[in-house]
Amino acid sequence: MKLVPTIAAATVTAAALTSCSSGNSKQVADPTVSSLSPSVHVSHSTGPSRSAAPRPSLSVGGAVSTTLDPCQLVTRDEASSLAHADFGPGQEQGTRIRHECVYGAQTPNVLTVFVVQAASPAAAQAGWNTLLAEAQQFAGGEAAGKLALTPESAIGDKAEWVELDLSQIGVAARGLAFLKGAVGVYVIDLVRGGAAPTRKGLTDEAQTVIDRLP
Repeated sequence: MKLVPTIAAATVTAAALTSCSSGNSKQVADPTVSSLSPSVHVSHSTGPSRSAAPRPSLSVGGAVSTTLDPCQLVTRDEASSLAHADFGPGQEQGTRIRHECVYGAQTPNVLTVFVVQAASPAAAQAGWNTLLAEAQQFAGGEAAGKLALTPESAIGDKAEWVELDLSQIGVAARGLAFLKGAVGVYVIDLVRGGAAPTRKGLTDEAQTVIDRLP
């Protein structure tokens, strides 16, 4: 039996930085390597993979190359505290446009941080609104009951909670995407056999990250 929650919602950060929408996710297979596909596919025997967190796939239309390091925006100690884990150094991935930092690769607890940057705050806002609208439509349709989006007004310029119902396979998942100026950040944790980070923990970390942004 498979669950197929969309990742369009999980890419609200990417949307903040582009005027084009896109959702990407992965097929989760055992706590090891997974492959990318248009939606999240998870079987009963699976757990979070090396890149189990939804990975934004974005057009470069409104995005620019960035030197922001997600492993510095959310440090190893902060990630460990947030996810109640003992992470090693984060693994840097992604491209010059979309930077990623993966903590807990190939373990049952995977926390991923994404950062992208737009050419201007206006471009970021436009992209965010476009993809969020599509994500909300999907959450109310095909992914109804599996994906929940909740706006958060107290973090940055825009923020959205992303929660995936993966309880049938014993995986807890919670993410927070937020926009500040022209920079978007998305933090998502998937954990098998444990609890996802609390909203308070993610909120506190988001405020710390915002203080570090230029």
